[in-house]
Amino acid sequence: MYRLNALLALATLIGSYGAIGADINICSGVVSNLFLPHISNCSQYYLCMSEVAVPRECPQGYYFDAKDQQCVVVEEVRCLPVCPAKGLSSFCYDRTCTKYVLCFDGTPVLRQCSDGLQYNAQTDRCDYPQFVDCVDNLCVRQNNPADIVYIASKSLCDKYFVCVDGLPQVQNCTRGLQYNPATTSCDFPSKVNCTVETLQRNILPYAKAPPRSAGTVCPAEGTHFYAHKSRQDAYYYCLNGRGVTLDCTPGLIYDAKREECREPQFIAA
Repeated sequence: MYRLNALLALATLIGSYGAIGADINICSGVVSNLFLPHISNCSQYYLCMSEVAVPRECPQGYYFDAKDQQCVVVEEVRCLPVCPAKGLSSFCYDRTCTKYVLCFDGTPVLRQCSDGLQYNAQTDRCDYPQFVDCVDNLCVRQNNPADIVYIASKSLCDKYFVCVDGLPQVQNCTRGLQYNPATTSCDFPSKVNCTVETLQRNILPYAKAPPRSAGTVCPAEGTHFYAHKSRQDAYYYCLNGRGVTLDCTPGLIYDAKREECREPQFIAA
């Protein structure tokens, strides 16, 4: 039954949302009992169970709100954004941390980061988790006092999250202590194996820079991604005959098989 629902969910996404990678499972990497929004219909949403998407629909007059994890009256809802008619931009596919929507001249395409990378809304691309620190995919709305969910931060050793009402609440340890996932408490650094490396970077998001044309001939129809002719850290995105050049986050290179930027060690020679 779940497999049938998953196929129906995927067919709905493909039919209503322009383009989606054949291997993208919207529920991959999220905990069970988490609800995800439909990408183009605010009244519909999905229940993720064991990484399988089960379609759901709100009652008439209500829309689904991914942050609140429930159907709310239309006047209070926060639906996913709509792609602007012109330009290149992106936005997060709520509550997944790894998936995002790439917009080019009004056409949305669902994309997915690989190997633990997360979507960074500040740069419009996949990034190292310590620069994003997203844990929205791990918190469900149901609170269980006997099984409180604690999540270590990916950016700071003394920071952690507690899931409350489906949302991660930021917590910080007392100065000099670090969060210990093994004990779900703040502890002495000597008892915690935490190494977080962050660097200062200057990455201009797609939305704030003029689109650069692709250095290749694009097919007249469809969505296509191609490796850059001379750079490993860039690629071409073609849409219905028009193309743009996109850059990877520094340190990542483009994988033509996954059609996304990845860390070099995960790409087969």
